[in-house]
Amino acid sequence: MRYNQLIQRALLVAACGCVGLPVATSAQGLARESPLQVIQTREFMRDIEARSGVATILRPSVAAVLTQAQNQLHGADLKGAAQSLQDADLITEKTPYELHLIARIKGALAAATTDADEAARQFEIAAQGPWLNAVDRSATLQTVAGVYYQTRNYARAIVWFDRYFDAGGQDSDSAMLRAQSHYLMADFGNAARTLGAEQARQSAAGQAPSETLLKLLADARLKSGDAAGYTSALELLVQHYPRTEYWRALLGRVWTMPALSARLHLDLLRLQQATGALTEASNFTDMAALALEVGFPTEASRIIEQGFAAGVLGQGAAAAQHQQLRDRLKSQSDADRRTLDADAVSARTAPDGQALFAVGFNMLQVGLGERGLPLMEQGLAKGVPRNTDLAGLRMLASYAQMGQRDKAKQLLASMAGKSQAVGYAQLLRYWALFLNQA
Repeated sequence: MRYNQLIQRALLVAACGCVGLPVATSAQGLARESPLQVIQTREFMRDIEARSGVATILRPSVAAVLTQAQNQLHGADLKGAAQSLQDADLITEKTPYELHLIARIKGALAAATTDADEAARQFEIAAQGPWLNAVDRSATLQTVAGVYYQTRNYARAIVWFDRYFDAGGQDSDSAMLRAQSHYLMADFGNAARTLGAEQARQSAAGQAPSETLLKLLADARLKSGDAAGYTSALELLVQHYPRTEYWRALLGRVWTMPALSARLHLDLLRLQQATGALTEASNFTDMAALALEVGFPTEASRIIEQGFAAGVLGQGAAAAQHQQLRDRLKSQSDADRRTLDADAVSARTAPDGQALFAVGFNMLQVGLGERGLPLMEQGLAKGVPRNTDLAGLRMLASYAQMGQRDKAKQLLASMAGKSQAVGYAQLLRYWALFLNQA
C-alpha cells in the first residue's frame, strides 16, 4: 500500500485548492512532484466566483501572506509556513472567505506535521460557507483520515474514512486503510464487511481485486467466524492468484467437511495433484495407498515417483520406508504394464465399458496417454456401471493430465447433480476454477 503517497496526494489537493493552484496527477491518480504555479489573486477570485456563484473578498495583504505560506508549505519549510500563518492571524477584521483560506492552509500544515486533531479542526472551519467544492471536500476528508491512520489513531481514522466514503469517495487505497483500521482494532467483522464491499465494487467494475485485499478479506472472515465467507475469499484467491498455498487452503476446506464421502478421497487428492497442492510426504503416500486399494498400482507408482522427483519422498527417517514402497509399486506397475495390450483386447469384448475405461486409465499412468485416453472415452461412452460419478471425476483428472482442458470443460458441464456424495459438488466447483485458469 502507498499510504504516504495517498496522504501526500490529499495534502497537495487540500493546500492547492485554497489558492486555486492546479495539481498535476499521474495516470494512477497520485500527485506528481512538479512545480506549482501561483495564480494572480484577481484571476483566482474570478475562478472562485464562477465555481461558487458568490462574491469573495480577499484583500491583497491577506493574499500576499497566504501565497507566501503556501509556497513555504510546498517547499517543505514548515516553520516558515507556520510563521506566515501567525502573521495572517494578526491581520484584523478578516472576511469569512479569508478565514476559510487560512483554515485550508492551516489544515494542510497540520497534515504535513501529522497533527490529525488540528487538521480535523481546521477542516471543520474550512467547511463552513460555500467555498469548499465537492472535490476539495472529499480530498480533505481523505487527508484527515489518512493522518489519523498514520498516527495510529484507528478509531478516529475510521470516523473520517466513513465521512469520506459517505461524501462519494471511491479511492481503493482509502478503502484498504479503513478496513485495516478495523482490523488493527481487532474488529474483524467490520474489517470483513468493508473489505467485502470494496471487493464487490471492484468486481462489478470489471477489476480484479488485489491479492492483498483478498488475503486480508480471507483472514478477517476467518477471525470473525465466517466460515462460508472465508471459503468464498479463498475461491477468489485461487481464481485470481492461483498459488499453491491458496489451493492447499481451499482444498483443505473440503477435507474438513464433517461428512465428506470417503469414496471421494482419492479424487480430491487427484485435484490436489493437478493444482500442485501435493506438497507433503503424507499426501503422496496416502494417495498411492488409495490408488492401490482401488486396483491401480500404475497410478500409485507414478505418484510415488512424483514425490521422489519433488524431493519430498526419500528424505529423513522415512527414506528407507519410502524406497521400499517405491520398489514394490514399481514391480506391480511393471507387471500390469506387460499385460496392457492383452487387457485392451479382452476389454473390447466386455458387455460394458468398465474394463475398457480401466485399461485406458492404466495406459495413461505409464505414459501411454495418446492410446489410453481414447480407450477411456470409449469405455465411458459404452457405460461404466460401477461408480459412474467417480469415473467422471477420473476422466476430468485424465484430461487435465493430458492438457485437454476444452474436453474437460465439456465433460464437467454434464456432471452436475450426478452424485449425492458429500463433497462431490465442491470437487466440480473447484475443477471448474482450475480449468478456467489461464
